Amino acid sequence: MKIKKGLKQFIIRSAVFFTILITLQLGIFLFISSTPFFRKYLAIPEAFYFPLLQGLNKQNFLNSALFVIIAFILWRLKDIAKFKPYNQNKKETIGWSILALLSLTSHYILKYFINANLETALNYTLPLTLLKYTLNILFVIFLAFAAYNKKFIASFIKKYYKDIGVFSIILFLYYQLIWWFQGSWLFFSTAVGKILYFVFSKFFDHVVFKTGSAGPTLAVEGFSVIISSVCSGIDSLLFFISLSIILVVVNWKSLNKKRMFLLFIPGVIGTYFVNILRVFLLILIAVKFSPKFAVDIFHTNAGWVFFLLYFIVFWHFGKKWVMPDE
Repeated sequence: MKIKKGLKQFIIRSAVFFTILITLQLGIFLFISSTPFFRKYLAIPEAFYFPLLQGLNKQNFLNSALFVIIAFILWRLKDIAKFKPYNQNKKETIGWSILALLSLTSHYILKYFINANLETALNYTLPLTLLKYTLNILFVIFLAFAAYNKKFIASFIKKYYKDIGVFSIILFLYYQLIWWFQGSWLFFSTAVGKILYFVFSKFFDHVVFKTGSAGPTLAVEGFSVIISSVCSGIDSLLFFISLSIILVVVNWKSLNKKRMFLLFIPGVIGTYFVNILRVFLLILIAVKFSPKFAVDIFHTNAGWVFFLLYFIVFWHFGKKWVMPDE
């Protein structure tokens, strides 16, 4: 099937947009944040971060956002395939890019100011925190305008403003659902730990597995990791179940329901083992390469990357079986 020009542009611009965001995240967390200069002049207390965007809360929020984006794409797939092409205005792109760069620079100037005047800044925690996140949001917005084109974004919002509102509500509800679903994480985490203990015991001499109130712990050659709810596979299973429901609803008329049910079972099992592979690679990278890279970068990003690739492959081949007439 020949890809239309508008869809091709959308794919390329999306690739550019997300590549820049991910590259910046990798560069900042893996290299810049560990430099003496950053730790001395740009590091600020947790008081200037919202709990929603820290630790497990941040991971759940990002997972919710990812689900909503994928759900929207599946829901409007036919419309997206018919996107009209928009020529990129070079002057406009440069202008938005400069604004994005200024926003990012201002963000770090603000962190420098907070660091240098910490005692005073702590008296104005909320406004400074809001300003910090505002600069982050502005960076993403300006970068989006630079990548996608102002005309395209305006047209997109005008056409899908109702969908944006509905899916924003879904984002909040799904975030709450993740917390509820994670109540059974200990069972799945223990299973992940036992399977990986068996696997690593075949290749390494010093492998220890033990259970605890915070979750099972697996240690390999001195590197230990607590297999918490994030590593249990719960989020991936919820993702898979939710997206499968959306696919059934969207393709109800043309879908072979019996085949979809049969396909769903190995799909769920495969999702769980993809998570086990992710945790296996995390530990292997930490033992053989870099614990910092494994924990700070791989752990944060590998989950959604692995799941997304798995789901794309799963549906690409599964669709041919459950929707033979498409």
